Amino acid sequence: MEQSRNKSKAKNSVSSKPVKAVFPVVAIGASAGGLEAVSELLKYLAPNTGMAFIYVQHLKPDHKSMLIPLLAKITSMNVKEVEDKILIEPNCFYIIPPDKEISAENGHILVRQRPEVPKFNLPIDILFSSLSITHHENVIGVILSGSATDGTIGLKSIKQNGGLTFAQDDSAKFDSMPKSAISAGIVDYILSPKEIAFELNRLSKHPLVRNSDRKTREEDQIDDDSPNLRAILTCLFQSTGVDFSVYKMRTIKRRILRRMMLNKVKELKAYLNLIEGKKEELDILYQDLLINVTSFFRDSETYKYLKEYLLPKLLKTKEEGESLRIWVPACSSGEEAFSIAMLVLEVQEKMDKPTPIKMFATDLSEKSIRKARNGIYTKSELESVYPRRLQRFFSKTDGNYKISKSIRDLCVFATHNVLKDPPFSKIDFISCRNLFIYFDLQAQKRVLATFHYALNDSGYLMLGKAETITSSSHLFTQLNKKYKIYFKKSNSDNVLFSLPTIKMPKKEIPPAHIDVQKGTSSIIPEINFKQSNLGLAEAINTIIISDFLPPAVVINQQHEIKQFRGNTDLYFSHASGKASLNIFKLVRKEIAFHLRNLISKSFKTNQRIRKGGIELKIDNSRYIISVEVAPLHLDSEEQLMLVVFSHHEQVLGLNGSKGNDDGQNTQLKLQENRIKQLEEDLEASHKDALELAHEQEGYIEELQSANEEVVSSNEELQTVNEELETSKEELESSNEELITTNQELQTRNELLSESYDYSSAIIATLHEPLIVLDKDFRIKTSNDSFYRTFGIKKEEMEGKILFDLEDNEWNIPSLRELLEHIIPKNSSFINFKITHTFPRIGQKVFLLNANRIVQKSHGEQLILLSFNDITEHERIQKKELEVYAKDMEESQNYNLKLEKAVKERTKQLYLSNKMLEERNRELGNMNKELEAFAYVSSHDLQEPLRKIQTFANRILEKEQTNLSPSGKVYFQYMQESANRMQLLIKELLTFSSLNTAERKFETIRLENIVRDVEMELKEELEEKKASIELQEMCEISIIPFQFRQLIQNLTRNSLKFSKPDIPVRIVISSKIVKKENIKTTENLNHNNYCHISFSDNGIGFDQQYSKRIFEVFEKLHSKDEYPGTGIGLAIVKKVVENHNGFINATSESNKGTIFDIYLPAKI
Repeated sequence: MEQSRNKSKAKNSVSSKPVKAVFPVVAIGASAGGLEAVSELLKYLAPNTGMAFIYVQHLKPDHKSMLIPLLAKITSMNVKEVEDKILIEPNCFYIIPPDKEISAENGHILVRQRPEVPKFNLPIDILFSSLSITHHENVIGVILSGSATDGTIGLKSIKQNGGLTFAQDDSAKFDSMPKSAISAGIVDYILSPKEIAFELNRLSKHPLVRNSDRKTREEDQIDDDSPNLRAILTCLFQSTGVDFSVYKMRTIKRRILRRMMLNKVKELKAYLNLIEGKKEELDILYQDLLINVTSFFRDSETYKYLKEYLLPKLLKTKEEGESLRIWVPACSSGEEAFSIAMLVLEVQEKMDKPTPIKMFATDLSEKSIRKARNGIYTKSELESVYPRRLQRFFSKTDGNYKISKSIRDLCVFATHNVLKDPPFSKIDFISCRNLFIYFDLQAQKRVLATFHYALNDSGYLMLGKAETITSSSHLFTQLNKKYKIYFKKSNSDNVLFSLPTIKMPKKEIPPAHIDVQKGTSSIIPEINFKQSNLGLAEAINTIIISDFLPPAVVINQQHEIKQFRGNTDLYFSHASGKASLNIFKLVRKEIAFHLRNLISKSFKTNQRIRKGGIELKIDNSRYIISVEVAPLHLDSEEQLMLVVFSHHEQVLGLNGSKGNDDGQNTQLKLQENRIKQLEEDLEASHKDALELAHEQEGYIEELQSANEEVVSSNEELQTVNEELETSKEELESSNEELITTNQELQTRNELLSESYDYSSAIIATLHEPLIVLDKDFRIKTSNDSFYRTFGIKKEEMEGKILFDLEDNEWNIPSLRELLEHIIPKNSSFINFKITHTFPRIGQKVFLLNANRIVQKSHGEQLILLSFNDITEHERIQKKELEVYAKDMEESQNYNLKLEKAVKERTKQLYLSNKMLEERNRELGNMNKELEAFAYVSSHDLQEPLRKIQTFANRILEKEQTNLSPSGKVYFQYMQESANRMQLLIKELLTFSSLNTAERKFETIRLENIVRDVEMELKEELEEKKASIELQEMCEISIIPFQFRQLIQNLTRNSLKFSKPDIPVRIVISSKIVKKENIKTTENLNHNNYCHISFSDNGIGFDQQYSKRIFEVFEKLHSKDEYPGTGIGLAIVKKVVENHNGFINATSESNKGTIFDIYLPAKI
């Protein structure tokens, strides 16, 4: 099944270049109860989020889905069924087809046939998982109402790859699917469908979700050395002991930004305040940063290589009794460790000799380790496990699957930090995949050195596909490049392995008692004998016990301190919080590790054990501590232990009073002792670690032996339970599909009911009478119009044969013959006319129409018969015929009169035409005279104006000193008036010439016209610091010189009505538009128009004057504010009308003006 699915995937794959996901994809999964939930979600979901939506619902293979018409009524998004290799587009809602599985690849959706007998029916997981791989953090997963657990593994994959996850809250009608995801701890939002829609609307506008194609991502805007970021990492370290500063900062920052988005926090400082005050959020962030990506047999080709080559090779090298040791760091919830264990057992079966197997699987997350130890997985998590392995290595329990004892016994799970905790030793094979991709280079080097130390000389290391050992190539040699297999170099003995130093917080030592008179420290504390009830002997004993005997404590088997002896201040510190006498909570941390081992060994061996050379540093002082643990053999039933402390050497700091040479010698000696001590400690630690491991293995063996009887007795029950579970699953799957189908049927019924009500309302309101007959012509029903028209009551006719009504008055032979053929011959008739006298309404004329109706529910055949009363129509028609016959007789007499009148009218028309021709000639002569008059008038008017301007200029130049101030002002007024008069005459001539000028059209590009005008008005444009911006321009047929005038007038208009001290910006564009896309009240006689847009950033005007500004001499401002003639825009409008077009103006005060010109265009 796996192979066939992979072949299908290869066949359908999209081979084009990678398509980068630049918008989020929202994947929605649902089953029973999902239709109602997704309908509510769509109701409140904005149609323009910029996201794509893919909806997967469990459907019966043979069920014809009605989802598309149902959901299309709710949203304005494009709702469509998925087709193979369809490109995913934003603002679209895609629906899975029945009997299909869909997955995502390279920005497309692939469709494949659902397997006939699927191992598990998990279409939601399949889509979710594929999207998480192709779209990474640009995926949002939503689980709505449904049974079983489909969607959980897919939602987990989405979260692991940085996406967001939603699950429906208690509003889900069937809550198995949402609860499964929630209990897995992978859901970011638990909301109702309505709330999910609102949150998706919000997220669509968030910078982290929007603009996924941006060059600078949100996480890159945070400095790696940001104080707030470092403070967050410090909080994590203090809470968990994990130093995330050695992880790749980009990944850390993106995960933090993700949590900020979920908590609706915008600033890093605000999020720091949140985690400082909310421990739960800090824990969630910690789990998010761990990124536990795993599954059974992930990258199946790699496991195939392990089974066929590497594992057999390792097993063959083992001598009899020698065990194969495997370590899986970062094991997450155990899937990878169990996968390797299955392979080992399968390979070992083919070997001649049995080899003991010991697997160590470790991870930082206690939560993941707990799940691994339980070994219980959902069926969706086992999708990639072959049926044969599933049957052999798993057993069903409460709807889930539990790893078999044969596999579980091989694996030891433990929480472990590979960066700081001691490694396992004598390991043959380490599988550490997809951990290095989260570490920086230094952390990678440290871990590789740890692995090198842990491996045997012939040991192997396997990394993830994207990982390498480049930073430590001197430690390992590559064995297989494709599967990232390396083996340890045997000549790397000079590599020094060391664990990082753990810095402990400083602790204050109580000050010694000071003798004020002597100025020296006293080792004897003051005791006030007068105020004490102690006798002399008792007082002396107290002093000796307190200060001269070695410090010691007595503890019980629970490690609780029963008594103190001597001064123990140097060895113990009291932490704040709840009081406790547990020795490990009181003793200083530097001593605790060694003390725990000593106590444990002493209790087991019942012997005295001593440990020396323990270093304790406080401020600038170092103390070399010795601890001795001895059992107390008393008559008491409680077993007690005496713990004795001593410090036989105290080394002062560098500020001592010794000479330089002596100080240097002392320092060298101390360093040598320190190195020796550290080597001894390291060797002892390794021995302790090995002893603890062996002890742990012994405990596990004992527990496993004790558990065998329980497992054995439970096997029979499990066998029976498996059969019941299989039947239950089949029933649940069928029931789930039936529920989904039933929901659609209910919705269909509602639609049918609505349609029935709609149809009934139409029939009830029809003016024409209508009845329904069965095959025996019995009346089934009829509308109110029938009862009113024929004056019959409902109870008088329903259930009776039509032809028996009213004493057989309805037994009309021609009608009966037609009706008898309808059902047998599947025929019908239209507009059959009958004239009949009915008992209650008299003679009537009807047009009858009849059709056959088949009710699919029970196969009943009916006849629908309608009546159209045309009695009045027939009467009027008959009367019209009578009138027509009479008119024909009169028309013969009238024709004679008409001929005479026509001749007279023809004569009058001839004379009128003659008069019109004469009038046209007169008008032509008048036009010529007007043209001549306009030329002469303009010449005669402009000549005096020129003389006035000339002589006024001379007077101002030569008689300047003789003119009074008021005289100078009057002359300036005169000049300005003359200039305005000259401009007015010029524009009037231009306006009048537009009617008479020759109209020669040319096809030309508009930008050529604009550039010519720009050169003509260069000085005016520079004076206003104006710019003309040309956008898209088209080619069109125009009258060039008129259009040049149009552009000139609009440009000068923008320059004139510009804002002071603001550069003028003019934008001109043109494009071809269809008349259906033009909003106007004008009559559009052409299919296509060239739309020319001319806009500026001037002072604008009130929109109510948008028509008035095109009238001659109309001005919205006084001549003192803005000088002008009021003809410029009238010329513009005239030019547009000469081109059979129209112009509109849109403006608002102080917000510029837009002129929209539409001219007919030919395409």
